[in-house]
Amino acid sequence: MTPEARLAVVAREVRDGTRGPGELTDVFAGVVVYAQRPEQPGLWVTDLGERGRWMVVFSTLERLARHAGECDYLSTTGADLLELVPPGIGLMVDPHDDHRFPILSRMAPPDVVARTWAQAGKRPPRPGITG
Repeated sequence: MTPEARLAVVAREVRDGTRGPGELTDVFAGVVVYAQRPEQPGLWVTDLGERGRWMVVFSTLERLARHAGECDYLSTTGADLLELVPPGIGLMVDPHDDHRFPILSRMAPPDVVARTWAQAGKRPPRPGITG
């Protein structure tokens, strides 16, 4: 399994509740991710007001191309990207896919990140399924 494929698989497992978010962060740190590169040195960041400031990153070049078309890009490990991203900015990985997930470690203190993941894991019961 390639690292990108593993990243998507682990993201789905976190979403489904079979893995914890810490496992996803560990996988993210070790794989290569891709982002659109602006003309001037820096990072593409979107300010969503009360929802925070976000940078989108992708697990594959194909996913980046679906998002931005043909473009200049940067690639680095997730760990190195986290070193480059200023505090207060979250990363949204593969935002157009069902396994999209946020990396909040530069956006908020660890206790806020833990609460956010706990809330994200609470899913309403599916119709027709009883406990």
